[in-house]
Amino acid sequence: MIPDGTPGNVSRPAAEQSPTVRSAGDDVSFLDDLKQYVGFNEQSTAALQGLYPLAAPHFSRIVDDFFATIDAHPRAREALRGGPVQAGWLRHTLADWLATTLSGPHDDAYLVSRARIGRVHVQAELPQAYMFMAMNRIRVHLVEIAQQNLAADLPRLFVVTNALHQILDIELAIMLETYRDDLLLKNRRAERLATIAQVATSIGHELRNPLAVIESSAFLLRQRIGPEDPSQPSLGKHIDRIARETKQATKTIADLLDLASNRPPRRLRTSLNVVVRAALEVAQLPPAVTVETSVPPELYAELDANQIQHIITNLVINASQAMGGAGRIQIEAGMVEGGLCLRVQDEGPGVPKEIWPRLFEPLFTTKAKGTGLGLALCRRIMDAHGGTIRLEPTSTGASFVISIPS
Repeated sequence: MIPDGTPGNVSRPAAEQSPTVRSAGDDVSFLDDLKQYVGFNEQSTAALQGLYPLAAPHFSRIVDDFFATIDAHPRAREALRGGPVQAGWLRHTLADWLATTLSGPHDDAYLVSRARIGRVHVQAELPQAYMFMAMNRIRVHLVEIAQQNLAADLPRLFVVTNALHQILDIELAIMLETYRDDLLLKNRRAERLATIAQVATSIGHELRNPLAVIESSAFLLRQRIGPEDPSQPSLGKHIDRIARETKQATKTIADLLDLASNRPPRRLRTSLNVVVRAALEVAQLPPAVTVETSVPPELYAELDANQIQHIITNLVINASQAMGGAGRIQIEAGMVEGGLCLRVQDEGPGVPKEIWPRLFEPLFTTKAKGTGLGLALCRRIMDAHGGTIRLEPTSTGASFVISIPS
């Protein structure tokens, strides 16, 4: 279980809607429905609030045990991306989580905060099994504290332990609902991609042939007129415009077909430094854009070089456009526990939080002339690699992180 938070490179989604139950009959909130199901009431809240001053002195010990358990499991530990600083910050937020779980109030704001934690779990790709095991260790500690302090008052001990089981079961139910929401979102995305694939396949090849004819005809016309004709000064400019727009249309169709295809990556042991340099050559960034790279020449990984190059090219072009064609882009890469991590960060205005959930959706774009295919295709490539691409929180600019498991 990962407490709520967004330091380092744990991505926090912008959407803050709490999950709801779509049941026939009464309009009951998800939290109220859970409370009714497990029997959680005002007496339960009062029991937990009475336990809080008894448990608070033990929070540090519980947190230490929590992270020691995570450290013993590589997949759970890998979810805490960011190393000691990240883990240190999360230790503090876990203590806050323990405090609010016991002290309440267990209202709609509580539901929102717990749903947010669940979305952090989803973003960090924390296996649900580890969430259950972590919650169990916390449950054992809190029940033990109650037993040690209330052994002489068995009726109260029964009420407190019952309330503990109720609230921790509610916690798990809320977090599991976020996994369900994520699955539904992925299913909708897959259905949309399937629709795009049908359209792209049916018209893509039909459009490619006439566009190729237009492009070659524009080239021949440009060759025929030679130097600019003084009597027709705009002729060459219009021919160049035809060629440029035709090339852009051809690229859009190619992106559609790539997005629609399900070609597995051709993974070979490849120098990431070479891939980054090739991507920058293809991007042809404006002279006012400087790129600083920190990619060790000895860094090799099993990947499809052409596909990863496509991602990097897309990210640096987007960064350049976001900065208005002037500024600095930083590219850094290295091996972390579990695989390869590469980051592309710019000095632009950043991405508004309200569009984060839709950022990788096909056909979604905020650009006047954008197609909404670039980032969607990047995501498709990373899915095929078994990796991820995400936007991480930063104080300035935008920072995209791709992770490829080793």
